[in-house]
Amino acid sequence: MTGTVPHDSDGPAVNAADLRRLIGPQVVCVRGPSRSGKTTMCQLLIGALAERGVKAAYLKRTHHLLDLPEKSSGRIWANGPAAMVLRATDRLQVTLPPGDGTADDLLAHVPGAADIVLLETHEPEPYPTILSRLLDPTQAAPVIGSWDIETIEAAAASFVPSLLALLPADRDLDRHLRSALGFHGGHGCPGVVLGTRLALLAGQELGLELPDRQKRLSVAVESDRCAADAIQAVTGCRVGKRTFRVIDHGKLAARFLDTATGRAIRVAARTGTRAIAEGRYPDMDGPEAQLRAYIELPPETLFSVAPVAWEQNEFDLPGKPRRRVECASCGEEVIDGRDVPGPDGPLCRLCAGLE
Repeated sequence: MTGTVPHDSDGPAVNAADLRRLIGPQVVCVRGPSRSGKTTMCQLLIGALAERGVKAAYLKRTHHLLDLPEKSSGRIWANGPAAMVLRATDRLQVTLPPGDGTADDLLAHVPGAADIVLLETHEPEPYPTILSRLLDPTQAAPVIGSWDIETIEAAAASFVPSLLALLPADRDLDRHLRSALGFHGGHGCPGVVLGTRLALLAGQELGLELPDRQKRLSVAVESDRCAADAIQAVTGCRVGKRTFRVIDHGKLAARFLDTATGRAIRVAARTGTRAIAEGRYPDMDGPEAQLRAYIELPPETLFSVAPVAWEQNEFDLPGKPRRRVECASCGEEVIDGRDVPGPDGPLCRLCAGLE
């Protein structure tokens, strides 16, 4: 499987892997004029990818009505609901206002589980493109394959290796990275990648599937920067659930406790990884080189793992507060044993001068 396809019978070959987005989902345009077979091409590709365990999403702009006016859904939509959700026996359909119609706006609504997105379009888009031979290629859209309607089935089969070559080697990591980016606000940075991989390594070491839905995991991070958001996104631990806390030592590290077994580990980023990343990609800017290298490097190069002692007392556990007292100075309530003794009764830490 090379993933290399000529865009026409005489043109140069394009290596699909060179067009891969660093963090997915991968986007491929299926472009052609009306009645050129765009929808049929998408249908064939989606089926072929599904046979290989690849989850494909499909996007299309249309000028047709989505609901017939005489149907109940059409009548409801005509009155302007904020959203409409319909469940049939074969699908769940979510209808939203149309947005601005740009590819970015459409992509923002693609579920995180999709590995690849097929965008059926008439117009060029800045993504790898499978192009009808009825149209000419453009500089803005690299072409990874072209088809004729007469041989569309054979053409679709020949494009599958190129689509597979676009996918990352570790699709599970890619999905977690997308989850972390979404939680962080959509901005990708080396810290988010390191936080994602650090959390996944901890889950692997403890034998826990992430995100943790069994409420077994507690996490304490040692920095309040980008990696902390990624660790929250990947583990499912949250401050409000009392399963995530920040103890800011200014280090890209975190402790993880499996409350079911009592086993705890500390995972820390190794020093020198920036130099390794920049040596791996000397022609890139530092953050770009780090972003790419931190996705690719083996975990033992990026992190150290060590067992640690971590015992939680009753006031650290999830659930209802174990104790409530009133501060003898300010009169405010203090919960979870965070009070300190004072001469006239318990004090909050502020009144005791400890914060």
